[in-house]
Amino acid sequence: MLAKQFKQDYIPYFLGTLIPALFSFLTIPILKNILGTSNFGIYSFYASVLLIINASFSGGITQSIIRLQIDYENKYLFFNQSILLTFFLSAIVSLPIFIYIQTEYNSFVFSLLFVLTLFFSNFYTSLLAITQSRLFSKVSAISESVRTGIFICFSLLLLQLCPHQNFLLLLFCSLATSYLTGCFFLLLKNKLSFQTIEWKSFVTTVGHIFKYGSYLVGWFVCSYGISMANRFVLAMKFGKENIGHFTASFDIINKSIVLLLSPVLLSLFPLVIKSFGEGNHKEVRALIRRLTIIEISLLFICLFVFSFFGFSLLSQILHTPATTEYLLIDIEIICSTFIWQIAMLQHKYLELDKKTSKMLMFIFTASLLSLTIDFFLIKKWGFKYSGIGFLTGGLFYTTIIMAYSNRYLKCPK
Repeated sequence: MLAKQFKQDYIPYFLGTLIPALFSFLTIPILKNILGTSNFGIYSFYASVLLIINASFSGGITQSIIRLQIDYENKYLFFNQSILLTFFLSAIVSLPIFIYIQTEYNSFVFSLLFVLTLFFSNFYTSLLAITQSRLFSKVSAISESVRTGIFICFSLLLLQLCPHQNFLLLLFCSLATSYLTGCFFLLLKNKLSFQTIEWKSFVTTVGHIFKYGSYLVGWFVCSYGISMANRFVLAMKFGKENIGHFTASFDIINKSIVLLLSPVLLSLFPLVIKSFGEGNHKEVRALIRRLTIIEISLLFICLFVFSFFGFSLLSQILHTPATTEYLLIDIEIICSTFIWQIAMLQHKYLELDKKTSKMLMFIFTASLLSLTIDFFLIKKWGFKYSGIGFLTGGLFYTTIIMAYSNRYLKCPK
């Protein structure tokens, strides 16, 4: 039954990921050509900063929404209180983030636009989590497709109409517009409305969310930090304007693999939450084991196809040198992305059992290992081994998660 429902939900999530990914796949080389390698590297840097901050302050809430909503009888009240918490947290972090961006880039307008984009993205991710927790897979798919389409079309239009304007202002204006549109769409589809605040109930809900989700905030920081650490170390060594080739390769390869595998996680978590709550532990374990085997098989297929066919095509699209060094970097990215997707499958056991503190401890150790490797390898050899830290951190995290799950968790085998 669980496997059948998973297959039904996978298709809408896959389509909802496929359309944005295809747009991104086509847009990355276009943006790189319009902006130039230097400016594309700068934009990629600030987009990465936005992603990490968004994950830091909304990631814990979004996962808590999906995991904890089964504990509440009045789900609409829980959803509204989660949105209110998102607003308060976004307001709290706005000032220090504004100061950081102002110090980094020295532009009041861009700093303000960055904070607004972050505000809208936080709301959007919380609303998307509510949509997923209600098993509205088609609504989630449409929302992601529309949001991505608006960003791409709007950004390309602004870059053509205003070629002499600051490119960061144009791109982040497009980002903010896309997230705001997505927020309105999801509010309407979920039929959510602002209600009178019941402060006692709100404080109780906040405590419940923080108990489960506060550790996940740290988890998301470390997780995105691991995936972005190599580009930050590269930016320190070579400058933000000189990492465009690497970030373009990473984004296309990573997003192509995530296109295939992220619908697995999106459709899986709400379903296993429901099944786990009903006591179907063996069914949950069997599905996760089967999906893990499939992803490992896909990794080897992907490596074979890319080595013989994909690398030359990617080099032509991105105008990067078709050398052994770049092939090695791309293989590192492929292996790392698959390993982390497998890791996120395996740690579902800990999320189900509310062992988020253990998840944070394991990911923190993995991030330290990854950052140390990135720092020393990139410092000595430059771009050549820039994916090794990401790969090593993923292998370490996956191994320790599987060992802990098999030994300590109470899911029947």
